[in-house]
Amino acid sequence: MKNQTNDNTQNAIAANIAVLYDRLRLAAEQARAANEAMAQGEQNQAIGTILDLERLLPEATALYTAAIALHRNSK
Repeated sequence: MKNQTNDNTQNAIAANIAVLYDRLRLAAEQARAANEAMAQGEQNQAIGTILDLERLLPEATALYTAAIALHRNSK
């Protein structure tokens, strides 16, 4: 039964990390686009581009926290 629990925990950690990667990749893309907009003097466009970070970054933090908690509690 312990092996099944370990497998479930590993699967949950892997799932959290996969979604974390997606969120951070999207956040990085938005930051890159905002940086390019600023380089062209488009401040409004730059800020509009990164507004979604207000949602993405807390999601990323929650996914990170969940993965770490699962890891620590699996020992």
